[in-house]
Formats: sequence, structure tokens, C-alpha cells
Amino acid sequence: MPRDPSRFAVAERALWSKYGITPTEHRVTLPAGNDVRLQEIGDGPPIVFIHGAAVAGSSWIALADAIKDDFRCILVDRPGCGLSDPVPHGPLRSPADFKRFAEELTPAILDGLGLDAATIACTSMGGFFGFRSAIAHPHRVTKIVEYSWAMGTPMAKVPMLMRLGSPAPMKAMMVRMPISASAAKMMLKQVGMKRAIESGTFDDDMLAWFVAVMQHTNTFKSETDNNTFVSLKGENPEYLFSRAELDRLRMPVLLLWGDEDINGGVREAEAFAANLPNVTLAIVERAGHAPWIDNIEFCAARTREFVRNSR
Repeated sequence: MPRDPSRFAVAERALWSKYGITPTEHRVTLPAGNDVRLQEIGDGPPIVFIHGAAVAGSSWIALADAIKDDFRCILVDRPGCGLSDPVPHGPLRSPADFKRFAEELTPAILDGLGLDAATIACTSMGGFFGFRSAIAHPHRVTKIVEYSWAMGTPMAKVPMLMRLGSPAPMKAMMVRMPISASAAKMMLKQVGMKRAIESGTFDDDMLAWFVAVMQHTNTFKSETDNNTFVSLKGENPEYLFSRAELDRLRMPVLLLWGDEDINGGVREAEAFAANLPNVTLAIVERAGHAPWIDNIEFCAARTREFVRNSR
């Protein structure tokens, strides 16, 4: 099926309209010449939101809506995702190239926005970008809020779907396959969204949005082309944060971690927190890999408190 980004834009507008919001949209040109698309709502201190794998910045809509009266929420479509331009100089198939790419994204966005520094909110693969940027450029990141297991930390279990989809021929086949609503639900459950799907907190509008991301943008192809974090054997250890790297993160860090996150649960959260010098760990009960979807009230309240008061 041909890609049609306008159909994704329709599904995304429908999701925003549920909250009665029309975001401000603009683009920032990065040093490599590619444009990154940003959507903004709210007023106050800036928070830059970096999404997880194979989605787009609008995955944060519910949380941004919940805190927009307190913060300027800047939702990023990572390069290659959503309606941003492709990853420059891709595909980035070596860990070293992907690390450099992750380290430079947030500072480049901040430069484009005219911001010296900001709080970074991130999840899953977005956590790799958030923490890598903070390790390399600590003066540009005032605080970090990580929602869920973060790529770069050990996984409790690598989902079989990710293992089987890692060889190049399987990636190529998966990218070409049409994604139905039922297939999308299966994929989401495999990566830690089972409760959100079964409870309906990840509702039909969000499902239509996710299918549109997969079907009508190059997001899924970009993500599979530009990352070798998982193989048939499991995690690639070259992507993992070292203790020395994490020790550089002297800014306040809040981990909002679902106790049902199959990628890494409470034990993995506690192990990660033990290596961070200035950390607050809050376990989100009855929550999976997207805890702000499972428990928006808890995550919004803890985010407000942390960003306002932590030092």
C-alpha cells in the first residue's frame, strides 16, 4: 500500500480533537539539513517530549493535555518518524553511529527553538535519546522524566516479536505487510501494552492513530532500518549505558516505571535507579510500558511535582 502521510494527519487531528486542542505546529532544521516536526501546547517552563519506537510525538497527547496549564509541552517527531524528514546519512546500523545520532538530537532541537536548556520527557527508545543527550551535553538538560523501561538499560525479556523481526529479510517483509487493527493490537500487547489495550485506555481513536502511523508514514521502516538494538540472540550489549556514563547524570531524574512493563519491571527499575546519582523512582501500579496511558492522573501529578520542585 502506498504511503499517504495526509491520512496519518487526519487520524492525528482526530486524536487532538478529542481533547479540544489544536496544537501549534512548526519545523526545526537540524545541522544535517533535515527538518524535525514539532507540535506544542501549553505555557510555562519547557518540556521536550521524545517518543518511543515506531510511533510519533502525538503519542504524548493525553499527558501533554493533563499538564499544559503548567508547562510548555514540545512534542517531537523524531527524524524518520511521524511527519519529520528521514534520518540523515542513514541507515544507522552501527551502535556507534546510532549513539552519536541520539546524543545530538536534543541539543539541535533546543538550538532550533532558541532554548539554552529544558526538561526532557522520554520513554522506551526515546529514553535512549534523552539519556544519551544528557550524558553528552549535561548543561542542556535540566531534568529528565523517563516513563517506562528505557532502551539502553537491560531488558527482563526481549519480546519474541522483536527477536523474530530482527533479521533483515524479516524486517523487509514486516515493513511491506498491511497493518490491520487486530494486528496492531497484537503488536502493542507484545511490547507491553496489554493492560492498556484490554482496559480500553488505549481506545479506538488511539488505535486508529497507531495504524495510521504504521500504514501511512515511513516510521516503521525508518525504525527497523536505523537500529540494531535487538537480534535473534536478544539485546545488543553495545547499546547499554555504562555505570560511568550514568554517573555523569547529576541533574534530577524521575523514573515513572510501570510494574507490569514486560521489557523491564520493578527489579530492572531498581537496578537502573541504583546507578543514577540524583534519582526519584516511582513505581506506577497496574501499568505497563506506557504508564501515562494506564494511569494519567498519577503520572501527571508526579510530573508536575517533580519538574516544579526537584533540585
